[in-house]
Amino acid sequence: MVKVKCSSCREEHPNFMGIDATETHDISGSRGEANLVWRCQLCKKENNINFDDSFKRASAAYTLEDAEEQRWGTLAVLECRGCEIIDFDPQGTWTCKGAQSNTPFEEVELSKEEAEWNDYDEKAGEGVSIMELETRIQRA
Repeated sequence: MVKVKCSSCREEHPNFMGIDATETHDISGSRGEANLVWRCQLCKKENNINFDDSFKRASAAYTLEDAEEQRWGTLAVLECRGCEIIDFDPQGTWTCKGAQSNTPFEEVELSKEEAEWNDYDEKAGEGVSIMELETRIQRA
């Protein structure tokens, strides 16, 4: 879920909006499509956001080593036209893998309010968790 601001009038959309790489919507007055299309309520300009196809989302991962070294990980690269992303909420269902065993954990529920998850990895014989989740938006 992303929160956006119109680049023309700087109006912030009041709510988080979902963006899905598997869904496309028509862009008005164009033959193009985008993963998210919205119209600013103040200036009425239509804006859109697309996932960058050159970024391989399937291989995007935040590893135990990244966490230990306190490095940021890239989960998505988005192209914004007429708007900018000002906030991100990971709310929804995620798939995670155990750092030691690669055990898949399906349907991991995360959000800004519930930014902690715990389970047990039977293959590795130890607990697994996501704690102290932080997000950062970086402009290219």
